[in-house]
Amino acid sequence: MRHWSTLRWWLEENRDRLRKQRQIEQASQLWLQRSQQADFLLQGVRLAEAEDIYIKYTDELSADVQRFIEACLVQRKQQQLQEKTRLKQAQRAVVALSVLGLAAVCFGSLAYWKSQAAQLREIEALNASSQANLLSHQQLEALIASVKAGKQLKNTFGAPAEVQTQTLNVLQQVISGTQERNRLEGHSAEVSSVSFSPDGKTIVSASNDKTAIVWGRDGTKLRTLIGHTDIVRSVSFSPDGQTIATASFDRTVKLWRTSDGGLIRTLKGHTAEVLSLSWSGNGKTIATGSADRTAKIWQVSDGHLLRTFSGYKDFVNSVSFSPDGEILAIASADKTVKLWRVSDGFLQKTLLGHSAGVSSVAFSPDGQIASASEDKTVRLWRRDGTLLRSIAAHNAGVLSVNFSHDGQTLASTSADSTIKLWSSKDGFLRQTLLGHSIAVYSASFSPDDQTLVSAGADKTVRLWQRDNPLFKTLTGHQGKLYSVSFSPDGQTLATAGLDTTIELWRTSDGTLRQTLEGHSTSIYGHSDEVYGLAFSPDGETLASASLDHYIKLWRTRDGYMIKTLQGHRRNVNSLSFSPNSQILASASADMTIKLWNIQKKALIKTLQGHTAEVLGVSFSPDGQVLASAGRDNKVLLWRVKDGKLLYNMPGHTNAVNAISFSPDDQVLASASADKTIKLWQVSNGTLLQTLTGHTDGVYSVSFSPDGKIIASASGDGSIKLWNRDGRELKTLPGHTDAVLSVSFSPDGKFLASASFDGTAKLWRLLSTELQTQDLDNLLIRSCHLLKDYLKTNPKISDQERGWLCSDLRS
Repeated sequence: MRHWSTLRWWLEENRDRLRKQRQIEQASQLWLQRSQQADFLLQGVRLAEAEDIYIKYTDELSADVQRFIEACLVQRKQQQLQEKTRLKQAQRAVVALSVLGLAAVCFGSLAYWKSQAAQLREIEALNASSQANLLSHQQLEALIASVKAGKQLKNTFGAPAEVQTQTLNVLQQVISGTQERNRLEGHSAEVSSVSFSPDGKTIVSASNDKTAIVWGRDGTKLRTLIGHTDIVRSVSFSPDGQTIATASFDRTVKLWRTSDGGLIRTLKGHTAEVLSLSWSGNGKTIATGSADRTAKIWQVSDGHLLRTFSGYKDFVNSVSFSPDGEILAIASADKTVKLWRVSDGFLQKTLLGHSAGVSSVAFSPDGQIASASEDKTVRLWRRDGTLLRSIAAHNAGVLSVNFSHDGQTLASTSADSTIKLWSSKDGFLRQTLLGHSIAVYSASFSPDDQTLVSAGADKTVRLWQRDNPLFKTLTGHQGKLYSVSFSPDGQTLATAGLDTTIELWRTSDGTLRQTLEGHSTSIYGHSDEVYGLAFSPDGETLASASLDHYIKLWRTRDGYMIKTLQGHRRNVNSLSFSPNSQILASASADMTIKLWNIQKKALIKTLQGHTAEVLGVSFSPDGQVLASAGRDNKVLLWRVKDGKLLYNMPGHTNAVNAISFSPDDQVLASASADKTIKLWQVSNGTLLQTLTGHTDGVYSVSFSPDGKIIASASGDGSIKLWNRDGRELKTLPGHTDAVLSVSFSPDGKFLASASFDGTAKLWRLLSTELQTQDLDNLLIRSCHLLKDYLKTNPKISDQERGWLCSDLRS
C-alpha cells in the first residue's frame, strides 16, 4: 500500500473525467431525442473535452455516444472547410479585382461586396467565439478572438453600425471579465504545487512529470530541475529566495540553487511519499510531511534531521511553520490539525472539527490558522485553538489554503476547479477565479499581493491579476435583503429586508451606526418584511415600505419614528421622494400609487392605471413627472400636478420591477423580469434602446449622479455597469444569490447592493475602468493584458505572435 497516495490523486483526476463523460452521455441522449439536429451537437471547449475522451477511452463509450461525438467532429470539420472556402473566395475576389481592368469594373464591384460580406461574417464569428470563450472561462482565448474581431473591423470599410457596436461591446465585456494574465505551459502532467519567489521575479512549479520548472515572471521558462524519480508533490522558495526545496513521491526532499538550478543536497529519511514542505521564517530549517504518517524538521545547512513527529493514524498532508517559527502546524488525513512546539516537540493543541481529511494548513502573518479539508470547508482558528469560523468554501474537496502577505486575504483551491479569495477578517468571499478545467492543487500570492499564481491538474500554471472593486461586505441582517439606499450626504447607508429591521451603516468604514428594530422588539417598527427605502433629498427623513401595508417615516439623525402612513390595502413595494422633499410617492400591490404630503403626513391623491401589482415608482429630477412600473409589464408616466397619465410605454414581456430617471430628465431606465433593461425617451415615451446581458430577471436599475453610468441588479447574482449608449462596461460578481437593489453614492464613487444572500456590499468604482473608450484604445488595453501570454505561451502561433498586437502596443 505504499502507493496509496498516488492512487488517491489518480482517483481525483478520473473523477473529473467521469463527470465530463456523464455530461457527454446526457448531451448524446438529448441529440437523439431531438432527431439528431445539428443544433444539439457540441462545439468549442466541450467538443475538445469530448474529443479527448473519445481518443483515450473509446472502449468505455456506448455506440450511441461514439456516434454522437463523431457527428460533432464531422460538423466541426465541415465548418472549418466552409470557413476556408469563404476565405479562398474572398482572396480570389481580391486577386480578380486587381487583375481585371476597367472592362471588368462591374464584376470587380460585385467581388468587393462579396469580400466585405465575408469580412463581416468573420467579425461576427469572432465576436461569437469571444463570448463563448468568456462564458466557458477561457479568458485569454476570448481576448485574442476579440482583438482579431477589432482589427478586422478596422480594416473593413463601411461596416454596419450594429456590427461596430457589437464588436466594441464584446471587447469591453471581455476586458472587464479577464483576470487571467498568463498561462505557463511546459509540464507534461498535472502541476501539483507552485510558489512565487520573495522578490516576485520568479515562479517555480512542481509536477507529476517528476520535474520542477523555474519561470520568469513573464512566463519565460528559465530552467528545469531534474533529479527526482517520481512525482514532485510540493515546491517552495526559501525566505531569502536563494534556494528551492522540492518534495517528492520518491521519498526525498531536494534543495536546489535558484541561480543555476544546481542540486545542493538530498534529504532522506521518510519511508513513503513526501507530500508537503514548509520553510521556517529564518530559512534555517525545513519541515516535511509524508505518507509514512510522520512529519520531520531538518537543518538546511547540512541536511541533519532535527526532529520527527509521529503517532499519526493517516498521512501527513501538510505542514506549516508559525511566523515566529515556534509552532509547527501539521494537517493530517486523520481529520486533525495538531500544533506542536518546535523547541521540544510538545503537542500544544489538537484542532478538531473537520469531518474528513485535512489537506492543507497555513499560518497568516499575525498567527491566525487556516485549514482546508476534503469535507469542502475551510476553517479559521486562533493560535490558541479557538475556532473563529467555518466556511462552506467549495463544491468539492478543498486542496489548499494560503494567506496573502498582508494577511487580509485567504486563497483556497479545490477539486471543483475554482480558486476563491476570502476576507480573512470576516470569512466573506471576495472573488472567484475561473479558468482551470479540473482540480486546482495550489495557489501562491506575489509579494505585493496583486498577482496570484495557481497550479492545476490541467497541466497549466496560471497567473491572475487581482481585480476586485469590493470595498466592504455588510452583515447583520437575518435573512434576505430587499433594499439599499444612500443618504444625500453619502455618510449613511440604509439596508432592509426579511427580518423587519432597518440598519444604518457608516459608509466610511462599513460599521453599523444604528438598527431601527422591527415590531417584535419595538412597537414603532414594521411587523413584516421591509421592501423599500428612500431618503428625502434634504436628508431629514428616511421612509420605509413594508409587507405589513404601512409606510413609516423616521428621523434620520436619531432614528426616531415620526409617523406611520396608512392607506394601502396590500404590501407597499417602492418609495420615492420629490426633489423638494415635500411629496412621497408609494407603489403597492393594491395596484395603486399614492402621493403623500410629508409636512402634513396626509394623503394627497391616489393614481390608478395599472392592472396588476405596482412594483416601482420614481420622481423625475425636476419633480414634474412620476414614473411607475408594474407586474402588468407596463411603464407609466404621470404628470404630478394633476395626476394625469401622460404615456403608457409597452415593450417589456414580463413584470417591470424598477425604474430610474437620468439626472438630466431625458431618459428613463426600466428593469424587468424579462431579463432586459430598456431606455425610454421621457419627452415622448418612445423606446430608445434595450440592454441585454443578464441571464435572469433584472430587479433594480439606477443612474449614476453624472448620468453616464447605469447599474443593474439581477436574479443571476450579478451587478452590471453600462454606459448610456448601452455598452456593458463591467460585471461585479460577488453575491451568491439574487441581487434586489443597487444605489449609487451621491459622489458616484461607490455603489451599494443588497441581495437575497443576506448581505449588502459596497463597491468602489474606478473612473478609468468605466470610461467609454473607442476601438483603438480598447485594442491597446487588450494587447497590454495579452503581452506576456503572446510573448511566452508555446501554443501561440508565430503568425499570431508576430502580427496580432505588434502595431497596437503604445
